[in-house]
Amino acid sequence: MGNNTLSLILPFSLLVVLIFLYWRIRWKRLKSYQSSVLGLIEVWGKYNGEKVLTINKYSHGISIDDKTIRRSYWYFIAQEVIHHIKQKNDAQVLFLGLGANASSGIIHRGNPHVKQTIIEIDENIIQACRDFFQLDEMKNINIVKGDAYKLIDKRSDFYKKFDAIVVDIFTGIPPYVSTQTNRPPFINKLLKWLKKEGRIIFNRPANIKADREDTKKLFSYLKTLFKEVKSTYIDDPRGYKNDILTATGIKNKNN
Repeated sequence: MGNNTLSLILPFSLLVVLIFLYWRIRWKRLKSYQSSVLGLIEVWGKYNGEKVLTINKYSHGISIDDKTIRRSYWYFIAQEVIHHIKQKNDAQVLFLGLGANASSGIIHRGNPHVKQTIIEIDENIIQACRDFFQLDEMKNINIVKGDAYKLIDKRSDFYKKFDAIVVDIFTGIPPYVSTQTNRPPFINKLLKWLKKEGRIIFNRPANIKADREDTKKLFSYLKTLFKEVKSTYIDDPRGYKNDILTATGIKNKNN
């Protein structure tokens, strides 16, 4: 009798465990957008209520309500900005790339008075953030739909405007983070938008050796331009691995 009972309990227990594991890992697609610029954009809901924005099945950003957001590179970037501007009146922040409105959303929650300008090339990303990532709830935000690589030569009104600039331009193909933002010609133009004592932050992928080698080159170049440069490795429990480069204070040309 005991053996018969055990033979019934074990399969049932295994089934319960499998159902629980399936519940934990399952993602539910909430909406998809077909973009002529980036490809397939999708928003997914996870078991814990967290939402994930993907481009061609690659994670592009997450919602910020789950407490584990504090272990993410999005949170780290937001804190780097907040720390730099906390003593500044009428602070201005620029994001190149909207993503899932994660870092910009965290900054807004910390201080809704901060004025944020976000350049985003894809109207579908903007719409997804309006639909699922609380973009319309934010105050003091200016969304500029356009290509940052083209706007860099056109927006003279951005000259020396920003206290902090976050460079996080994603693409629809590997390595997903745009490598053009690493290049001196683009960086030199971008510095015209940054105040002299401003801070610029680069998000770089850190999953493979080639990406990290490219980041080292960027770090070395930033050292020639800024008074203070640091690199921080973020290993998110979700599996995201990123190097965040933070550069502060533009050097004088004769330094």
